[in-house]
Amino acid sequence: MDCTGRQSAGWIKLDLLSRGVEIDESVFAFLAATANVARRKNFYNTPIWGETLSPPPQELRVLGVVVGLNSYGVSPWRLSWSRDQNSLALRNAAAGLEYTAEPLPDLHLFARHPQCAKLANLYGGAALAFFSPRTCYFFADGTECSFCSLAGTAEETVGFKSHLSEADVQTTVRTAFETDPERIEQIMIVGGNMRDLDRGFRHHVSLAAAAQTSLREAGRSGNVSVHIATMPPRNLDLLSLLRDLENVHVMFNLEVWDPSVFADVCSGKQKDYGREALILALKALRTAIGEYRAHSLLVTGIETAESTITGARALAEMGVSPIINIYHSDRHSRLGLSVRPTFAYLAQIAHGVQELYDTYPLKPYWRNCGRNAIDSEASHGLFRSPVPQSLEKVTAC
Repeated sequence: MDCTGRQSAGWIKLDLLSRGVEIDESVFAFLAATANVARRKNFYNTPIWGETLSPPPQELRVLGVVVGLNSYGVSPWRLSWSRDQNSLALRNAAAGLEYTAEPLPDLHLFARHPQCAKLANLYGGAALAFFSPRTCYFFADGTECSFCSLAGTAEETVGFKSHLSEADVQTTVRTAFETDPERIEQIMIVGGNMRDLDRGFRHHVSLAAAAQTSLREAGRSGNVSVHIATMPPRNLDLLSLLRDLENVHVMFNLEVWDPSVFADVCSGKQKDYGREALILALKALRTAIGEYRAHSLLVTGIETAESTITGARALAEMGVSPIINIYHSDRHSRLGLSVRPTFAYLAQIAHGVQELYDTYPLKPYWRNCGRNAIDSEASHGLFRSPVPQSLEKVTAC
């Protein structure tokens, strides 16, 4: 197979997410002259370290795969504007590699209806995401997950609505299918945690129901899925509310599998809910909405690769689809730059996840648009080739 073919795409994505990308000033000149590029904005995803001339693209498409554009400083990967080729070029000079990088277009929705840009975001070019509330009581208690940067980002990015209503979501989804009828594949409902977890769960379900109302009006409820990321309610009987939602996926996130690491990294979740209770909630969720439409995210780099693979397998065996998210260093999180998963570490996890996708009927939470996740790539078999020892071996013919 040609080295620039799709089979290399998964491994290239891993290396980009591990090492990050340096952004040349020529990229910002290109952006200044180019409209309709999805820029980084809103929510808690700020891995760009240091000052930039303007907001960079949120993601790139490289070899057909969506990759988060994360920048931590010095990297062998450099993004620049190639005037000769009239395109963005992603180069690794040390390895002698060069690829065309395609910035993802933004939605016409945000340009034509600026008020909607204060209510929603676009992930991976295909997922319309709503974040509510933009606060989390774990930060008030000093028990936030150590990789989360929600509070600092909310202070830095003002102007976005903090608490969305059903009308906000319903109107935005309806308008999106008028302005961008073929773009949206998924609707994402996510947010911070309310101290009353039952109230917070009801809030997220109500926003998902509002989105689905507009999907039905547009005749798209059968092929556009609705996804909810939330804490489980204390009263698990409330999971019955999900049965009225069509084509729904829900994630309750463990974040890490190792019990001692969970207590350290997710102190608020451990104190106020508990790891074992979260696992019981996931099993109840699986029963409520069906096998493998229940999900739980595991963040790589925070525990051993073996522990992440063990956790992903345990979830798969209980009928829950694991989500493997590559740790990206958000500026305002407590972990900051102290964690940087290596390519070899990520390759070990990718191989383990590929085996699970080849064994169980797992469903990716992000369908073809997971910028920092690798589940879609595993669902397409992109990690079936032998695990390489270095990027050079991955791409060498």
